[in-house]
Amino acid sequence: MNFSETAIVDGTLCALACCSVLTWSLIVLKAGEILWYRYRNQPLLKNLDAKALLSVNQDDTGLSQDNLTTSVGRLWSVGSTTYQRAVSKPALNLEYTAAWHELIERSLRQQLQKEKARLDTGLGWLASIGTTAPFIGLFGTVWGIMHALKDISAQGNASLEVVAGPIGEALIATAVGLAVAIPAVIAYNFFLRQNRQLLAGLEHFSTDFLRACIESDLSHRALEGHHVHATA
Repeated sequence: MNFSETAIVDGTLCALACCSVLTWSLIVLKAGEILWYRYRNQPLLKNLDAKALLSVNQDDTGLSQDNLTTSVGRLWSVGSTTYQRAVSKPALNLEYTAAWHELIERSLRQQLQKEKARLDTGLGWLASIGTTAPFIGLFGTVWGIMHALKDISAQGNASLEVVAGPIGEALIATAVGLAVAIPAVIAYNFFLRQNRQLLAGLEHFSTDFLRACIESDLSHRALEGHHVHATA
């Protein structure tokens, strides 16, 4: 059997070749993206001072203008903006302050979701290719075997020499499908694990920032209460 004479099998192999090119392109791009995220974010996560995160002046926090374009910088920017809005308002009671803390937490959580969406870009393609490529290859094999059997029937000879060649060629589609799917599945699981580790670091950063906000507000309230008692 000659694949070039069968449009369906040809199309199946072309589709698998495109999936393979897309898979390896995504693997290279995602690997570079993960390395870039780690290179830019890890030093900030290790060196930032939680108490300095509340500073209005970004130079006091250790964040340069270039750092603000990182995941950590974007989280700090969102949280700091919300916190500065909170401290610019007069604190009426504990419930009012707690509401602002909840708003800061929600703002940070929303930004974390955006960062997760950035990291997950392309993983859907890897998952889809890893799931469907074996079935695409199996479809090509079934179609090829069907045509091989028709050719064998037309020849009127079912000897092993006649049957083995065409069916063996038809099985190439299944082998190609597996060769495409296996790297896609491995890469998907690997990048998913890396993304979880990166997001865990960002979540720790968000927790530290929120804790710094709460501690700062409690300290201010304690000072205000001390001044009130001293005046009385």
